[in-house]
Order: sequence, then C-alpha cells, then structure tokens
Amino acid sequence: MKTIRTSFVLVVFLVLAVPALAADMPLLVSAEWLREQLGALDLRIVDMQSGAADYRQGHIPGAVYLDVDDARVKVPAGGYRLPNPDEMQRLLARLGIGRDTRVVIYDDSGGLDAARLFFTLDVYGIRNVAILDGGSARWRATGGAWTPDVPRVPQPAASPLTLDAARVADADWIKAHLGDKSVALLDARSPGEYTAKDVRARRGGHIPGAVNVEWTRHLRADGTFKPIEELRAMYAAEGITPDKTVVTYCQTQHRASHSYFVLRLLGYPKVAGYDRSWSEWGNRPDLPIEAAR
Repeated sequence: MKTIRTSFVLVVFLVLAVPALAADMPLLVSAEWLREQLGALDLRIVDMQSGAADYRQGHIPGAVYLDVDDARVKVPAGGYRLPNPDEMQRLLARLGIGRDTRVVIYDDSGGLDAARLFFTLDVYGIRNVAILDGGSARWRATGGAWTPDVPRVPQPAASPLTLDAARVADADWIKAHLGDKSVALLDARSPGEYTAKDVRARRGGHIPGAVNVEWTRHLRADGTFKPIEELRAMYAAEGITPDKTVVTYCQTQHRASHSYFVLRLLGYPKVAGYDRSWSEWGNRPDLPIEAAR
C-alpha cells in the first residue's frame, strides 16, 4: 500500500527515526508501573481530565495539562482535523515532548481523551507513548500521589517530523476501497448512530460495509481496559483481523481513536484513522451510505 491519505500532502522534514517502542514502555501502563517511574527525567505525563479546573485542583505529580481540543484542529465545515506539522511542533513544545521523551497520558473518561492524543502523536511517528489504565480514578484509588503544583516544562529540541500517511485515511481513499476484502471499516459509534436511529449529520447511517463495535466495549465497569485476549477475540468475531487494513471512524475520530489505540495495543500492523469521520461523510451527498445493517 503506497499511501492512505491522498489529500493531505506534506512537504516537511524527515520522519522521526525512533524505535517502535522502548522495551520498558508498553502502550498501556498500570498505576503501579507509573509510580515506579515518577521523577524520571525522560518522562512526560499529560493530564487530560475534563477541564483545567480539575487539573488545578489536583493531578499526578509532574503532569502537564492538555484539553482534548488542543490535540486536534476544528474545521469550519464541521468536525476536526489533525494538526499540520507547524501546529504539531508547537504542541510538542508546549507539552515538553522531544525525540527521546517517554509519554504517559491519562484522563477521567475511560481513556477517551487520552486516546485522541495518542492518535495525534502516533500518526506523527512519536512511538514512546502510553495510556494510563483506569486514568485518574485508578491512580487515586491505588494511593497514587496527587498535587496542585504546576510543573515547569522544559523546552525540548525541535525534532523533524512528518505525518505517516499510512496511519490516516481520507474520504477519497475509503470510497476507492469500498468492497475491498483486504480493508475493514470500523465504526466506533453507538448502534443508534450506526443504524440511523440517531442522526448527527445531514444524513444518518454508516459507511457501506463498516462493522459497528462501540468504543465502550473495550472497557470494564471500573473504566480499565478488558484483558488483551478478550479484546482480541471480540474483534476477531466481528471480522476485524490483523491481516486487514483497518480504518477506524466515528463522528469526529474521537471515539474512534479509542478503537485505534486498542488495535495498536493488540499489535495490528495496518491501522488508520479517518480523522474527518462522519462529520464529513454524513454531510457529503456524493458519498454512499447504508442506513441499517
């Protein structure tokens, strides 16, 4: 596959040459793991709780705050897009993330906001990134330290980076691959949105051939992720298998970033996100839809 994204051509720097993942840095980390890493000079913790007020009241020591909307860029026509390279450089500088930084993201929404930042970082080739399992609730329940102190963020050296086109899909690419058995479309929205009972664009329904696996199915009741083998079996049962190129989408690639993260966690080699998602597809009359399945 040469490229997935055809409409987002970037003439920028060379791609980051970083390892796929540090040996001691899993994609999903526990509160116990993070406690042992607190204070490490190469570690950046990103707090994505519901609002800045929550962050000011308390957060994991050393964490910097990021609103989910700062991990994406609003589009006037509706929905969001990924930051361009200049916007991405500013975001990394604000968070204090450099080439060798290990990043742990947490939130209070079952990993939903954290996954959106994970997607943004991942498609730019920043690989030493993990999500804290269970987020702030799990951290505090297990006795993790909590502080209102705001850390000073060191400015990292700017790293050359470019968007990994194989990790991002656009409407044209998806339309051209409808019916392709080597491609699986994963709809992370609610069943109501998928079947057009809940319409959030000019048209309701789903992209033809898409499989509906709502993002909440990844989680236990306490907000932690289900076991790897259970998640693997769930996706296999839906025909979402590692041999396919899997494209995730929802309304704005927010919930679908959770699905993107889980598939990366499962080791799927060909995963992409449709960043404009149903906010574009559902509003474009030239694109085909299915209303029920």
